[in-house]
Amino acid sequence: MPVNAIALTWPPSAIHGWGVFGTNLLREVLHRGGIKPVTLFPMQEDFIAPGDRTLFQPLIDEQRQIEAQLAEVQGNITLGGVHVLHSLGNDLVEPAAAARFRGEPNVGFTFFENMTFAPDVVARNAHFQIMMAGSTWNAEILRDLGFPRVGCVFQGVDTDAFSPSPKTGRFGDRFVVFSGGKLELRKGQDLVVAAFKRFHERHPDALLVTVWLNPWPAIMQDLAASPHVTTLPDINTPFPNCINDWVRDQGVPEGAHIDLSPTFNADMPVLLRECDAALFPNRCEGGTNLVAMEAMAAGLPCVLSANSGHLDLTGTDLSANHRCYPLTRQSPVPFGPAGSEHWRESDIDEIVETLEAIYQDRSTAKSRGDGAHDFMQDWSWRNQIDRLLSELDRLTP
Repeated sequence: MPVNAIALTWPPSAIHGWGVFGTNLLREVLHRGGIKPVTLFPMQEDFIAPGDRTLFQPLIDEQRQIEAQLAEVQGNITLGGVHVLHSLGNDLVEPAAAARFRGEPNVGFTFFENMTFAPDVVARNAHFQIMMAGSTWNAEILRDLGFPRVGCVFQGVDTDAFSPSPKTGRFGDRFVVFSGGKLELRKGQDLVVAAFKRFHERHPDALLVTVWLNPWPAIMQDLAASPHVTTLPDINTPFPNCINDWVRDQGVPEGAHIDLSPTFNADMPVLLRECDAALFPNRCEGGTNLVAMEAMAAGLPCVLSANSGHLDLTGTDLSANHRCYPLTRQSPVPFGPAGSEHWRESDIDEIVETLEAIYQDRSTAKSRGDGAHDFMQDWSWRNQIDRLLSELDRLTP
């Protein structure tokens, strides 16, 4: 059955993964025409890039009208003939406010990292005629759980914006290592700090540039479980100061690190072109790590943990990899939260060795970066939204 309308139960934004996904989904649907997009929850306009605010204004106005019309409605609301996409997290749970919206069909879209599922997880989610996963790893787990209609579609990249470009000299002649993603234990920024501290002792010209804004600062406190850091970010200190202070507390000297949060997604290509490498020792990714994908598309030599959703980027034959630097020494995480049995710990020695290899052999590093850029050309948002619509057509009962 062809898709005629798509409604989102999460707001688009320019500062985190779900929001960027929603933004690009709406943008592509609007540009192609023929499919009506609907947003069911208010957009935080401060988190929308200026160009998108203009494009999305009719959707913003319509959402306000929908909200007013439904203010007094109780119970579930069915949108006839609309594919309603729901964002599902760990244990495939969604907010109650979003759960009241039902589509024809109802689609659960999920990126999960926690492997603790309730015994009734399939029955509880039977109202989703389609389950869509953001990684091969997540899709396989959904099928193993017993969901009958499972699709898999990766996020995309703006391949026009994220592409190799000459440096402008913003950071002088420093060797710049980039790391991005919201600050939390799962993303492995404690490993980045520990490894970079040692790397910087060898190479004082190295600079760590981060974009680690976490819109939910309380989550950062799970870093207390890490054996690699001695303090926690102060959630009462605004970004980026709380991150800069925390990194200095770990022994990275003043001038060796800067956090540039918040950086809108539209401004990321300009930042990435100033970097020499990107580091992502993430312990688990339910999706394919949007920030890593963008760094690869920009032609950066990327150091990636070979686990979970990252395997869609590294490939499973790690010995034949020519598009990134996979971290192959992966061990269970003994201090992870409940449900983290699939999380994997990268080896700090291997991280330092890999950064050293990039530093010493810029020619091979450039070749890997070129390979990453070439690989990501098939992952444009246009192609990925095409694949999403094709999967929805295929799976719609």
